[in-house]
Amino acid sequence: MAGACLANSHLVDVRFEEANLGDADLTNAELRGADLSFADLAKAEMVGCSAGKARFRSARLFSVQLDDAVLEGVYLSYAILNSAKLYRTDLRGANLEFASLRWCTLGGATMPAVLSGARMFGCQFEGANGAVVGPVFVDEAATRSLGGGELEEWLSTQGAEGVQVVG
Repeated sequence: MAGACLANSHLVDVRFEEANLGDADLTNAELRGADLSFADLAKAEMVGCSAGKARFRSARLFSVQLDDAVLEGVYLSYAILNSAKLYRTDLRGANLEFASLRWCTLGGATMPAVLSGARMFGCQFEGANGAVVGPVFVDEAATRSLGGGELEEWLSTQGAEGVQVVG
């Protein structure tokens, strides 16, 4: 399904485990509850998609456009989001444990990525930049929540020196 045009598609609860959706157009697609574990979505266009509670465990999301996407409660553990664009992306309550967010853009000052309540233990952030809204959980047990300056400092120590916390 590489390069497939699935824009505006209704794909709620669909199972796409290990699917090749590289370069696919999923603009404004409804992916709530879908399972895309181990899928390859490299360079996919996912602007405005709605994927709340979807599973992307170990998915390859390299250079994906996720601007204005709703990913509330999504499972992105071990996913590769290197060089992804996340302007105004809603990741509230998402599980990003051990995900790679290297060189990604986490929104901008007026269009931050919303990470409130996200689990970020073990994430890799080298070279990441942008702006985020917290607080997030940074420990394995999800009991240590950081926001504001503390979150900004934590992100910097993880390699995301260009990320500011705006809320």
